[in-house]
Amino acid sequence: MGFRFVDRFGKGIRTAPRDAIVVESTDKAYLGRAFGFQRAMDTMGAVVGPALAVFLLGLFSNNYRIVFWLSMIPGFIAVLLIIFFITEQKKASAPVSAKPKLTLKYFDGRFKAFVLIAAVFAVGNSSDVFLILKAQQSGIQPITIPVVYLMFNLIYALSALPAGIAADKFGKRRVILIGFVLFALVYYGFAVASDTLMVWVLFAFYGIFMGLTEGVQKAFLATIIPLDFKATAFGIYNTAVGLAMFPASLIGGLLWDRISPAATFYFGSITAATAALLFIVFILCDKPNKLGACRI
Repeated sequence: MGFRFVDRFGKGIRTAPRDAIVVESTDKAYLGRAFGFQRAMDTMGAVVGPALAVFLLGLFSNNYRIVFWLSMIPGFIAVLLIIFFITEQKKASAPVSAKPKLTLKYFDGRFKAFVLIAAVFAVGNSSDVFLILKAQQSGIQPITIPVVYLMFNLIYALSALPAGIAADKFGKRRVILIGFVLFALVYYGFAVASDTLMVWVLFAFYGIFMGLTEGVQKAFLATIIPLDFKATAFGIYNTAVGLAMFPASLIGGLLWDRISPAATFYFGSITAATAALLFIVFILCDKPNKLGACRI
């Protein structure tokens, strides 16, 4: 439990600075593909890592201790790459009195509204454990579940970069909106699914949803945040989404136990549809008409 806590704590520390570095090192016109590439590589690790672990377990007669020791090697390599090859943009030093103080006034209404919409969506985005339980409930054997999840991660990894490229070409807002709607449909599908084939198809589309949204949302966020507070903005975004996801699984579990498994997915579908509607309003109000009102 303690090591898991340290792992999650480390993820919380590194995510916002990493996203800020991606923004600083990328031309604004290619933010979608940059974050798409980052998500693709990160998720491909979730595909290659477990496969390599299975291979090593077979090679070392199920000696988990050796596998865990070997798993430290990529981490050390990553640290060395950061030390020797990753540089940040130099900023001219300024007197303490001239440096901007961090207050919410530096974050405009668009940023706050988008963070709120992301949080609303996250409230219904419960743990993937419920998807696995649904897969078992539909008749997929426990031994096959890792294969289903491997397929999901593979599709996620393969779709992230094309989704980022599409976001740069056709607009990040459109891709995000499509992602919200797709999630609502996928979760509705899980609510009514009754056979294994449908569950396999839904997991595939769930992977596409992840590719459409995870990187693209951050690419869009990068276009509406203050230049001096990029890492802070990503930190606020990740904190808001993380806090919203905290009760999501609790609500999902209560609905599963007290009402029905389908209720968990209906709730996720409704919150995703709500987030999609709010995002439509956001898009319309982001480009007001001549009178300054939303284009509704």
